[in-house]
Amino acid sequence: MYMDYINIILLGIIQGLTEFLPVSSSGHLILVPKLFDFKDQGLAMDAILHLGTLLAIIIYFHKDLASLTYGLFNRDKSPDHNKLAWHIIWATFPAGIIGLLWGNLIEQELRNATFVAWNLLLWSFVFFAAERYSIKQKSSKSKITQMTLRKVLFIGFAQAIALLPGTSRSGITISAGLLANLSPTKAAKFSFLLGTPIIFAAGVHKTLHFLSTPINSVHLSGAQLGIGLLVSFAVGYFSIKLLLGIVSRLGLMPFIIYRVVLATSILIAF
Repeated sequence: MYMDYINIILLGIIQGLTEFLPVSSSGHLILVPKLFDFKDQGLAMDAILHLGTLLAIIIYFHKDLASLTYGLFNRDKSPDHNKLAWHIIWATFPAGIIGLLWGNLIEQELRNATFVAWNLLLWSFVFFAAERYSIKQKSSKSKITQMTLRKVLFIGFAQAIALLPGTSRSGITISAGLLANLSPTKAAKFSFLLGTPIIFAAGVHKTLHFLSTPINSVHLSGAQLGIGLLVSFAVGYFSIKLLLGIVSRLGLMPFIIYRVVLATSILIAF
């Protein structure tokens, strides 16, 4: 089956918006084909859409990522960036290991609307509780580099849960950051930086899985893949700016409301 270009553009917009906004990108990429009655886009398009959002986060945070790379190999000259780089490395391990062990199983067994809907609802309440906890804390907020290894791994294991469709990687890592006593802005920034290696790993994993599958339900041309890449990159870049602005002013509540409404609609419709 050949995907219509309008469908590809729609999927690129959905991926670009939902990869970084706390509403679950994988969940939406499963739901959109069902809601608009076209075939699941398959692993090849999944991989290229993830690559687009990876490029968006690399370009948006290129100065931070360059500083982290420098700090990783120059501890004495840049101790704060060295510590932050190691925070990201340690926090990436849980999702990386769990993804390698059970990533294929999750892809095969949990790509369905009902699971997505219940997961959207469940984690919406967790996001709400984390935000209320953060607001009620009277102590001054921590810097990212002041986090203990225990808190870093806590955020890392939270990120691993986002392998389940409907969770939202950004939503759960921001919430974990709030519970670790980071401010909303710092929690969001750490979530973005932490997302770089995991989005890269997810794209590689999907690509390898696609290449190892002899028969694929959706046939894509280079032009179609290029359009998906370009759209997801452009919309993803915009979404990063949007999320940082909303979280600093309104917190997670707008996204929590959206998730609850979406999940309820899905349960009624399906």
